[in-house]
Parts: sequence; structure tokens; C-alpha cells
Amino acid sequence: MKRQVLIHTQIIAGLVLIFNLTFLMSCKKMVEIELPSDRLNSITVFSDSANATQAVLGLYIKMLGGGSSADILSGGVSLYGGLSADELVPTDPGGLGGVFYMNNVPSTNDENESRIWTTAYKVLYPANACIEGITKSTTLNENLKSKLSAEAKFVRALCYFYLLNLYGEVPLIINTDFKSNAILPRTPVQDIYAQIIRDLKDAQRDLPPSYVTSGRFRPNQYTATALLARVYLFQTEWEKAEAASSEVIGNATYQLEPDLNSVFLSGSREAIWQVLPGISGFETSEGYTFIPGRGFSPPAGLIPIYIISTHLLDAFETGDLRKSNWLASNLVNNQTYYYPYKYKLGYDGNTSPKESYMIVRLAEQFLIRAEARVRQNNISGAVSDLNRIRNRAGLANISSNDQEGVLAAVLRERRMKFFCEWGTRWFDLKRTGQLDAVMTVVSPQKGSVWNSNRRLFPIPYSQIQANPYLVQNPGYN
Repeated sequence: MKRQVLIHTQIIAGLVLIFNLTFLMSCKKMVEIELPSDRLNSITVFSDSANATQAVLGLYIKMLGGGSSADILSGGVSLYGGLSADELVPTDPGGLGGVFYMNNVPSTNDENESRIWTTAYKVLYPANACIEGITKSTTLNENLKSKLSAEAKFVRALCYFYLLNLYGEVPLIINTDFKSNAILPRTPVQDIYAQIIRDLKDAQRDLPPSYVTSGRFRPNQYTATALLARVYLFQTEWEKAEAASSEVIGNATYQLEPDLNSVFLSGSREAIWQVLPGISGFETSEGYTFIPGRGFSPPAGLIPIYIISTHLLDAFETGDLRKSNWLASNLVNNQTYYYPYKYKLGYDGNTSPKESYMIVRLAEQFLIRAEARVRQNNISGAVSDLNRIRNRAGLANISSNDQEGVLAAVLRERRMKFFCEWGTRWFDLKRTGQLDAVMTVVSPQKGSVWNSNRRLFPIPYSQIQANPYLVQNPGYN
């Protein structure tokens, strides 16, 4: 018996590889798959190198989703992290962003509020399916199997990094047995980090050192090393974080762009990994989200949907070029509204995108190494790295030379460098133990009262209902 499956059907583990393959190849037909549907058709998908490669490339289409800014890897972390912290303010508090801004996402969250969770697992299932199918293939050569599997493991590690930093303990799903996965309990954070590190070490070992395309659109060995440096930083493994970031910084392929307006362009020399927009005619989802008019109409005279908070505006030093280059403003009814402007295009109808979505970039590696060094009391090394970033922004060298002062300067620089970018501020406040102190001050200005339990987002209500072993985060019951 055969079953026909539409290309845009919800992911079922047994079908997900076929889904990715045919989606990427822009096949409009329906695909016939032999039952049973809970088994991988790995013979078909991984019968040759072209099909196997297309299946892995399909992961990037799943990452970008439909271009929605609520998806985990296409803007959701930047948007909701910025709203949850002290970076962004929604001009319509009654909209979707309002509950994140007020740090009051309801436990009975709806589909939109839970998209970060659901879209993460919609990437994880096909990543697991690729890893399994590649491993079991008897026709692919071993070199290609290693590289493609490493690519999928990198994507899996990236998803889990953001999931655990947003939700804490989550189910660690690393296979395609959806029946057993459907009743998995939450996995301790340290066990998830251990899996992330295993995946990244495998990717670091098996990915090629150079890019396999003309752009930096598929991860290579140094992409895995860069993410590993970040993970080590979050795990307070300072020596390992310094070593990994130094390896990336030492590769002459990567250079800081002198012009801040070139950082997020396609072909940026600062890019360690960037991906092309997922929908023809659109640039990045963040440009679409933050620019008034979204690119469909001129931004002048329009009130942005999300504006920069006074906390962030006041944090810029005089002469900081990031304020003049990475922020824009509109004057409406004698009031100035600032909004993020790292990405300067939303919808432009261009089939050859000028901007690509930056996921990993070199500037972060300098600041990872600076923090790792200062925490090991290598003050001069930390100051050297920090000043590289400050000088590029038009700022003078820092004057501090003591450990406490330099560490504060590094964390402040991370705030200014990565504002509204991948939840960096939200994550940094949590990992450095500053969240309660900062949010106790910020929350009354938001019109809310800070509750420390809100450091984690609630597990989607639909998942709690479906899985009796899945326990809600504290404070949401």
C-alpha cells in the first residue's frame, strides 16, 4: 500500500528526509512513500551523493522556515530575547511581543508564542534523520558520509544551544523514534551541553577547513570551532574558550570589516557562517521585522513595530559608530523612534540578496577570547582583544587595567556589539548572574514586576498536554 504525502505536511520522523529532499529541489508533485510510515526510506534518499547532499541542505530551509521572525533560527531569538531583556520595546503592547516584553508569557501560550520551541524541533527531527540515514547508508563513500553527518550535527548543536538557554531542561532527542521521543522527559542542562560538545567536536573533526561554496553558506571546521568557543564560554571553561576562539581568529580567511555597514552583507569577510534568505524577493527576516514598512513601503514617517529602549540608547558612548550605523530613527508627531538597523533591507524583490543572515561572526570570537583571558587574569591580552573591537567602532582604548574593570568593559562591549542579535544580552545577564538585579530595575519601567522564574520561557502548553512526562518550568503552573 502506498500513501501520498504533501510537501508541506507536518514533519513525521519517518517522512522527514523525503520532505527535505523534495522541498529543496522545489518539487511541486506529491511524493509516494512505501508504508510503514515510521521507517526511514534511507535507501531512496541516501542512494547517491546528490540526494544525500540535498537532504542535508534541506535543513537550512527548515531553519529559515517561512521567513517568520518568530522562528527560532530566523529571528525569533533576537526578537524575543531583545524584548525580554532591556533592548526592545513594542509600540503595540497588545501585540505578540507584548507578553515577552512584560516577561509574562502565559503558560497556556498559543501557537505564535510557542513557535520558538516548535520550530526548533522541526529542525531537529530532520537533522536526526539525516544523521541516521547517512550512517546507515551502504552506498555513500565514507568521506562524504562524515562531512554530511558533521553538517547535520552542527545544526543539531545550534538548535539545542538556543533551546536550553531559553527553556532550560528540554527533551534531548537524538534519534527518529518518534514514539519513544513523544514521551521523553526533560534532560538536565549539563547532559544537553555534553551532547552539544560531542556534536561540535565531531563537526570540527569532519567538516572541511574551507567552504564548499563560493559564499559562506555552509558551515566548515571553523564554524564548528567558533560555536564550540561560545559553548565553552557559557560553561565557564575559560582555557578551552580561549583556545577555540584563538584558532578561529588565527585563520586569515576571517577579517573584521572596517566599515560597520559591510558586516551583514553577503560576502562579508567577518562572516564565519551566514545563510541566504529563505524566500525569493526578501532579504533577512530581521530586516523585515525591524524596518518600518518592512520594505514594502518607504520607512520615513512610520512608527516602527519595535523600538530601541532608552536603556540601550543611553548605554552608547559618545562617538560610537554603532549607534549611527546600526540604528536608524523616524520622527513621527515630534517624537523620535529608534529601531535596529543592522540589516537595512526587508522585502525588496531582489532575487540576488544583498544581505545574508549572520549566524556566527568574527567579532564574537574576539570578545569570547577577551572574556576568557580576563577571567584567567590575562589582563593585557584581554585589553588587546577588546580594543580591536572598540577601535573599529570609533572608540578609544579602555583605561581600565584591573581584572574587575576590564571584565565589566568586556561585558559592556558585548552588549553594544550584539544588541538585538541572537539574544546575546538576555543570555549574558543570565550566565553572569546579573539578570535579577537588572530586571528588578527595568521591569517597573515596563509596567511589570520581575519574577526570577521568568528567566526561562514556559514549555508550550500543547507539549505539556501531549507528553505526561514533560514538566512545566517553575512559576508557570
